[in-house]
Amino acid sequence: MKTIAALAVGFWLGRQMYINYDRQQALEKEAGMKRKVKMMFEEMGLSKSDITEKVQQIEQYGNNN
Repeated sequence: MKTIAALAVGFWLGRQMYINYDRQQALEKEAGMKRKVKMMFEEMGLSKSDITEKVQQIEQYGNNN
């Protein structure tokens, strides 16, 4: 019985670690894409306020889907 409990706890801990790792990776990927989009808009010659507005629109679109 102790073995089963230990395996269950180990499985749960491993799962939590993987979920946290996966979440962190997604946040890093999102931040990288955001930087690339901002750089692209800067190269297009948009103003800082326009860039901020466009990035927020993209984020809202992504959150709705």
